[in-house]
Amino acid sequence: MRDGGDVGVVSTGQGIFGGRLQPGLAVATDADVADVRRLAVSAARELAFGPGEERVAIVATEMATNLVKYAEDGRVMVRVVEWAERRGVELVAMDRGPGMDDARVRMADGYSSGGTLGGGLGAMARLSNLFDLYSRAGGGTVVMSRLWPDGAPPSNDRQFLAGGVAEAIPGETVSGDAWAVEQRGPRLVALVADGLGHGPDAAAAAEAAVDALRRHHRAPAEEVVAAIHAGLRGTRGAAVAIAEIDRDLGRLRYCGVGNITARLLRGSRYVPLMSHFGIAGYEARRIQVFEYEWTDRAMLLMHSDGLSATWSFDSYPGIDGHHPLLAAATALRDAARRRDDATVLGIRGA
Repeated sequence: MRDGGDVGVVSTGQGIFGGRLQPGLAVATDADVADVRRLAVSAARELAFGPGEERVAIVATEMATNLVKYAEDGRVMVRVVEWAERRGVELVAMDRGPGMDDARVRMADGYSSGGTLGGGLGAMARLSNLFDLYSRAGGGTVVMSRLWPDGAPPSNDRQFLAGGVAEAIPGETVSGDAWAVEQRGPRLVALVADGLGHGPDAAAAAEAAVDALRRHHRAPAEEVVAAIHAGLRGTRGAAVAIAEIDRDLGRLRYCGVGNITARLLRGSRYVPLMSHFGIAGYEARRIQVFEYEWTDRAMLLMHSDGLSATWSFDSYPGIDGHHPLLAAATALRDAARRRDDATVLGIRGA
């Protein structure tokens, strides 16, 4: 992972710019490459990248071109991401094969397996403020790039890495899911919210949960969930979960109401986290915290029920050593039900 720093004080990620959710773009032809480039440049222009637009354009072009040349069922997500009160452009490419078993070799400038001059992966890594990829031979590849307007990432105290992906149900331009992360030093509080149903009313409920988190994130996890429950009255309601991680104490406190799934990977041990039934804003008979051990290299994945609950880390050896956004994107690629909004958030110690 080429890491220029990526976690700040207030962190959210949305596939939203120009006023609407941008779905992942299927990439199979040169025309699709042009569409990805155009969308990425549009996002950079909205954020006033200035001369930095060219970096975004090159990364987007290389990322999409690789899918056309080498991949099956490839797509690219272009999003505006906010970290530490700054906004940048994030690109995530995913495909279902054929995958690579020598990604480090292929990242070297000048390497090519297609008879070209090479430099695609290496150029993307060099131009990005944060770049990483995960690939398995026969299992597909996920690539991420984050770019900031002035080329400098937000301040980062090196405690956590985090990233999320979201897609709306086909036919909708807004997602009824939302995620957010608040970090202060060694303490991080993360939220995943799934508004009941889908469409604008579900999105309003999920965003109300994000607003409540921002107001109450300094409180313990159970108090944050109680505040969200109170704040969602009058909305459609939502399934919500809060993860409160204290790196100094080596502790993860988890509190959920409704059907948000969370999975913790510590070394070779896989731990499902517990929630209670209910709908925040309507009925939450029991708001209870469950505590788990948190280790420096642990990875947490939280997702809405737009993903199959049978997804696990077992099929992805070594993914816990990569940026958690890659685990989130891999889960979305392989486990999304495609009949509901889907959101996945990944968190790992830096």
